[in-house]
Amino acid sequence: MKLTCEKNTFITDTAEIIAKDEAICTVDWSKSMFDYARRESCGKCVLCREGTMQIYSIIRDITESKGEAEDLALLTELSHIMERNAGCEQARKVAKNLLVAIEMYQDEWEMHIKRKRCPALVCRNYISYHILPENCQGCMLCSNSCGKGAIAGSEGLIHVIDQEKCSRCGECTKVCSYDALQKAGAIKPKTPEFPIPVGSFESGSGRRRRRG
Repeated sequence: MKLTCEKNTFITDTAEIIAKDEAICTVDWSKSMFDYARRESCGKCVLCREGTMQIYSIIRDITESKGEAEDLALLTELSHIMERNAGCEQARKVAKNLLVAIEMYQDEWEMHIKRKRCPALVCRNYISYHILPENCQGCMLCSNSCGKGAIAGSEGLIHVIDQEKCSRCGECTKVCSYDALQKAGAIKPKTPEFPIPVGSFESGSGRRRRRG
């Protein structure tokens, strides 16, 4: 089956059809594609067995803020070699898909490698979670859902996330009914340093507001 790549759309045999929008990270998508390919490799073809593993490792490092300046050129070179010489169709297809991903969304790759940012806010090492003080109602649903004990605050207090404890799993965002949980990249919202009464924080100044 010939690879079809329309504008903002990847069509592959090793991953579901994904419409590229702001919520999809090309680098993370490529990592998932090669993770699948390396796991499905029969092992007979060296380029498939070793090539998919090597490419996966490089992309994984990029998503984990360990990318290096030469990674993009190396990925392109390895993909060209695999596309032309691999003995199985799967290896050739995923290699071609990666070349398309790099060509179409090179700016996203460079953003990850050079600026250590994920524009889509998908890669865990590039994001953090915060509780917006103006939305938090002190209901404790998020703190009770956190398996790492990273959210401080009791009933009636604006909750605060301990960034060192947070695993960035995103489970807290699933239980909040007030849209208080926010995922952030380089620009982070102002939040209190410790739990304070609901309604007592001025986000503009970053200071606690006097009550009464």
